[in-house]
Amino acid sequence: MFFQSTTPEQTQKRRRFWQKTRRRLGWTLAVLFVAHSGLNIYASVLLNRELAAIREKGEPLQFAEMAPPAVPDAQNAALLYKQAADSLRFTSEEKFVFLRPPQNLTPQQIQIIGVALLKNQGSLNLTRRAAAMPQCRFPLNYGTDNPLVLLFPHYGDLRDLARLLAAQAIVEAKNGDRVGALRDVRAMWGISRHLSNDPIMVGFLVAQLIDTDANQALAQVLRSVPLTRLQAREFPISLPAENWNRAFHHSLLGERTFILFIFERLRQITITKHDLTLLGSDTTPSDLWISYPLLLLWRPMLKLDEVQSLRLLKQQLDAASIQQLPRYLKATHSIEKTLANTPRYAMMTRILLPSPRRVRKHRVFAEVKTRQREIALALAVYRSAKGQYPRKMKELNSLWGKPLPLDPYSQKPFIYHSDGKSFMLYSVGVNGIDNGGKGILYGDIGSKGWRRGDDDLLWGRAHY
Repeated sequence: MFFQSTTPEQTQKRRRFWQKTRRRLGWTLAVLFVAHSGLNIYASVLLNRELAAIREKGEPLQFAEMAPPAVPDAQNAALLYKQAADSLRFTSEEKFVFLRPPQNLTPQQIQIIGVALLKNQGSLNLTRRAAAMPQCRFPLNYGTDNPLVLLFPHYGDLRDLARLLAAQAIVEAKNGDRVGALRDVRAMWGISRHLSNDPIMVGFLVAQLIDTDANQALAQVLRSVPLTRLQAREFPISLPAENWNRAFHHSLLGERTFILFIFERLRQITITKHDLTLLGSDTTPSDLWISYPLLLLWRPMLKLDEVQSLRLLKQQLDAASIQQLPRYLKATHSIEKTLANTPRYAMMTRILLPSPRRVRKHRVFAEVKTRQREIALALAVYRSAKGQYPRKMKELNSLWGKPLPLDPYSQKPFIYHSDGKSFMLYSVGVNGIDNGGKGILYGDIGSKGWRRGDDDLLWGRAHY
């Protein structure tokens, strides 16, 4: 086989080509390095500006700063809740029955609940005492190095205790014990108030669930007990002070500290034993070295991503401070549009940021339930005085003595239907349409007549 020899001219030409290529590559890399460094500096300036604005307002940047003041053991309701939860005695069958809505229970299941209540009177008494206490600090490790590994076992415990109170209240109402029934429903709102102080969105949502459970229990109680106008007017005043706006705002502050922690961990580009555990038992640090250059290159975009998160969270926090519901709804719709138009590089913002639609739903549901509760109390007064429910809601006005609250979604009266023996009271929900009382309620989804998009909010039912 013969090889063609290269001439000196060809060799020289080839050498000049590679020299030019190396120079061009060097200049390209230099320009990219300068551009990357400039972008990183620009992103750092924007991020530091956002963090400085948060600090200037005196708001927390770390979860440890969310820690509430210390509470002496003798004044801390959390310790009594723990004792009450530890002393609960449920069989698996009893626990299953307690999970069912009270209006769907069979006679046999009601008998099972009666047996469970008798053997858990000690837990009930402890829960009543705890719910009546003004101060509560649950045992969260606010000083942890990694707030993402925090556990919240008290959420499940308090939900069980609230269900126990609800069942006891319904039994007392059927036995004619109005004072005891209203006392135990009131205690459920005490639990909800204590939970609403937790600086995390999950705590806010669990508090909302217990608030819903309390309204369901009250709806059952009001069917069985007589009520005067004075008693009905005094009941809401006797409840623990509700400030869902403050609770929602507080939980968003806590969520922001979690999001800041996640971005900080991503910027550090360090792998801990815990991270390896999350990634899988077969993962080793050497398997992850290939990702380091990519993370370094992505660091400016990660900072810009964090800036997007902080700006959107600021909008949500500002909206949470708005008291008027129409203005609040308008503000959150604007946030929703902004989030939908988030730049593609802001991947973590899309993943981590609380959904404006979801949080708006729970904030407005709280107001809907509070307004419906007042009307339900007025209806109970009317039934006690007249022996039946009014056919039309306007018949309540003279007996109640003051204007009834409006549906926050429509700014019109709630939808009301009654045959005299029972009634249906509901809000038109987000879509503003009367769907006949069908909505995102327990048992409605998939039922006969339910259509996707139905979202009426019925009094005395669970909203999801």
